[in-house]
Amino acid sequence: MTGDWRFESGLKWRPLMPFGAELDIDLSAPLPEPAAARFVSLLWQSSLLLARHQSLTMQRQQQLMGLLGPILQRAGENGYISTETGQEVSLSELPFHADAAYTTAPFDSLSLHAVDVVDGSSSTRFASAQRAHDALSPALLEQLAAHRVEMISPGFETLSRRTCQIRDPKAMKRGELPSVQINPHNGGSCLWVSEMQAARLLGMEWEASGALLGAVFDRLYAPDNVYEHVWQQGDIVIWDNIALQHARGSLKGVGKRVLQRVIVGTEGVCPHIGPAVDTPAGEAPAVNM
Repeated sequence: MTGDWRFESGLKWRPLMPFGAELDIDLSAPLPEPAAARFVSLLWQSSLLLARHQSLTMQRQQQLMGLLGPILQRAGENGYISTETGQEVSLSELPFHADAAYTTAPFDSLSLHAVDVVDGSSSTRFASAQRAHDALSPALLEQLAAHRVEMISPGFETLSRRTCQIRDPKAMKRGELPSVQINPHNGGSCLWVSEMQAARLLGMEWEASGALLGAVFDRLYAPDNVYEHVWQQGDIVIWDNIALQHARGSLKGVGKRVLQRVIVGTEGVCPHIGPAVDTPAGEAPAVNM
C-alpha cells in the first residue's frame, strides 16, 4: 500500500508501507541540486527508495549512488547478481542480514536495478532494524543491549538457516559488536542482530542466547515491520544498509533474474565465491541478496 503523491524540491514521491518511499522520476539524467538533496535526505529518512520503469547503465547507477557517499570499487562487490551462474548458492534462500554487519564498517547503502528479470517471479524482503528497536519492549531491549553479539559471515552450507540455532557455526568472517547501534545517517538506534549473522550473545549460555535472540526476531521480522518488493523489469531499489536488513526466498524456478548492484561504502567486506565481472553474462554469484 502507498500514500498520496507529494512534490518536494522537484522530487515527486509517495510513502510506502510500512516504510520506504516510491519515486516518480526518470533517474537516467542527473538530478537538479534541490532534487538531489531531497533524494539523499528522503533515503535517510525513509530507509528505502523505489523507482519503477528505469533504464540505468552501471555508470549512471554509480553516479546516482555517489550522491550518498563513496562507491565501493572492489572486485567481487559491485557488478551483477544472476540466477544463471550454474552454482547452487546463486539460487539459495538467504535469511535476513545487513551486508558486512560483522565488521566495524558495514556498507552505508546498496542499490539493485532489475536489468533482466521475469516480472513478478521473485522478491527481496526488507525488515527495519530501526523501527524494531523502537517497538521492542523496554525489558527485552534492556536484556539485549546488555550483551555484545558475535556476528559472522556463515559458511555457504548453512546460508539458509538461522545461525543462532547452530552450535559453533562455521564462519568465513567473525566480529564481536554491540547488539544495539546508532545509525550515523539519522541518529536513530538500530538492533544489530540478524538471523543470518547473529551467532550468539556474549556472556550467555547458548540456549539462553538463542531464546533471547528468537524473542527479538519475533518483533524484528513481524509482518508489520517487513516490506516485500516483487521485482519488475526496470525497478531500482535503494536502501540504508544500517537501518534495514534484507532477505530473499529460494530462486529455484523463478527464471532469469539479473540485478545490477552498486554499493556505497569503502571498508566493509563480504565474502564471494569468484571474481567480479563487468557484464551481466557469466557473473559469479554474490551471497548477500
